[in-house]
Amino acid sequence: MKSLRPFLAALLLLLLPGLCQAQDTGLTDDEKPRFNENILLPSPAEVFVALAKVGEADWNAAASYNRKYDYPSSLSRALNLGVRAADGFLAIQAKDKTRLGEMITVIMTLAEELLVQKTLLDKSKTFEDLAKQEKWDEVRKELDKLRGDVEAEMRRLGDDETALLVSAGGWLEGLKATTKVLMTQYDETSSSVLYQPRLVDYFAAKMNALGPESRKHPAIKALLSRLPEIKALINVGYQRPVPKESLAKLNAISAEILKTIEKG
Repeated sequence: MKSLRPFLAALLLLLLPGLCQAQDTGLTDDEKPRFNENILLPSPAEVFVALAKVGEADWNAAASYNRKYDYPSSLSRALNLGVRAADGFLAIQAKDKTRLGEMITVIMTLAEELLVQKTLLDKSKTFEDLAKQEKWDEVRKELDKLRGDVEAEMRRLGDDETALLVSAGGWLEGLKATTKVLMTQYDETSSSVLYQPRLVDYFAAKMNALGPESRKHPAIKALLSRLPEIKALINVGYQRPVPKESLAKLNAISAEILKTIEKG
């Protein structure tokens, strides 16, 4: 079986919005990648090159594709924007024009509520046209350009809380999708890309630093309560496999939190 590791590494990089993996790579502190708190939608274009090396997988089955957009709070909108952005990427991987169009519509609506719609609206027609022509490589390139545009917009607005929650939503959907793929096509080497204890620590620290009212949000409470369990399941050691039984637990945990996020 062709190794899934190139895809899974790419998927995690793309769906951990803008947060570089900080792993025990043997590099010095100066050489290790840094967390970038401001980036909203990830990641370098070369990540997409790795995706071409992957074997067949059911990307649609790994995605949520929830079309709900009417959320009462900015916290819920930000979390769901991250989830839907991740689903948009999965729709591109599945080359599913219908699903991609649906996710773009939801993304636009949520972004409008969060006051970052201008950046996205300027791109929506481009995505639609390229997808209709099945120019998927160009769709991916546009997505990479969009990342930088949204990052700049969030910096301009100075809204660190929104950026953090979008990142958390994208990360959770990425975790669910990755574990779903590995559960059906398990490979020990590929499973080792889930080793990211420092990333979990990052989210725990940043979300615990939110204001008391934000921490009372059901989805944020659910995520904070399950982060220690997630860390315990993935903290297997650098380049060591995550057991298949742990994948099922991680998938169930992430799916449960995502239900709370999507409920609003």
